[in-house]
Amino acid sequence: MKILLIEDELEIAQFLIRVLKNASFEVVHYDSGKKAYNSGDVLDADVIILDLMLDGEDGADLLKKIRKMGSIVPVLVLSAINQITKKIELINLGADDYLTKPFDAQELIARIKGLHRRANRINEFTDEEDYGVFRFYRKQKKILREGKEIKLTKKESLLFELLLRNEGKTVPIYEIIKRVWKMSIGYHSNIVQATVKRLRKKVDHGFDKKLIENIHGVGYKLSLPD
Repeated sequence: MKILLIEDELEIAQFLIRVLKNASFEVVHYDSGKKAYNSGDVLDADVIILDLMLDGEDGADLLKKIRKMGSIVPVLVLSAINQITKKIELINLGADDYLTKPFDAQELIARIKGLHRRANRINEFTDEEDYGVFRFYRKQKKILREGKEIKLTKKESLLFELLLRNEGKTVPIYEIIKRVWKMSIGYHSNIVQATVKRLRKKVDHGFDKKLIENIHGVGYKLSLPD
């Protein structure tokens, strides 16, 4: 698992790096939000650990920029501020978890593992679920849309469920590559376009309401009918 650590206090950063590496995580560290944001690591990490009070920067502003760019990488915020209003504010900005300093190293590792499980838990849905006009069968890799059976390949099924888990939100191409193909952001995106094209043809063909939308130059979005 790759952890992106954004922490400007050297002593704390060294402690965190040691703890994370002892837990067998790969760690990439930046001492400023600007450096992290401009790096490819901010898109390629499995979990981001973000210190709220960076020198000369506001971690909340960086969090907003990360989410604005379309990233759905889990973000764990570290802060000495133990106020429920601040926690709510950060959660609303897109933080996935909040840990108050000082904290126990074992709790930090547990929180990271929990975020990673939730982010990658493609089996979050039960095997058979109803979603408005269709029923999704995970294990059988098929959909029933208004009674029409639609069979999917393994990748099409994984892609469809990823879009479904983020229904109404644009899933960036690099996230699709990472979550469905388990490849880095350098992997060629043509295979994503080809898979989406096949999936859209299967899911939307013959129906007035098109579920899967291409957000040009960014990614794809699935919107369920009202």
